[in-house]
Amino acid sequence: MTPRDLALAVALGVVLGTFPVIGATTLLCVAASFALRLNLPAMQSVNWILSPLQLILLIPFFKLGTALFGGGAVTVGLGEVIDMMKTDLLGTIGEFLFVTLRAVCAWGLVAPIATALIFVLLLPLFTRIHRDVIRMRLEPKPVQYDDVN
Repeated sequence: MTPRDLALAVALGVVLGTFPVIGATTLLCVAASFALRLNLPAMQSVNWILSPLQLILLIPFFKLGTALFGGGAVTVGLGEVIDMMKTDLLGTIGEFLFVTLRAVCAWGLVAPIATALIFVLLLPLFTRIHRDVIRMRLEPKPVQYDDVN
């Protein structure tokens, strides 16, 4: 795997991991990894590690979607949404369907910019790490033994 592929896999894992539909991020990561031939374990690991970030960004994406596309304002907090989902998942989905669609559209506007920014930031880091690992393989340091007397 090249540094470019790893940077893209991580960037997409971050961005797809914040998709404002709970439960959809795993399928999105699987589809993206197969379509782009990227490292699925790397992408899924980032996705799963960032699941708290997805929850944190739900309300901001709801509010951004409402600001951009109109509609009723979101008046509940994250804790209330989670409680609603625990008691009646399908009812909560129905109640938030159009708010969620607007949030998905808002995410769709932010996602390409965020992906590009994360990719550009990670690529030099992964390139340097890759170069250092290759150098360590090609130029092993001699083992030095200390006299133990």
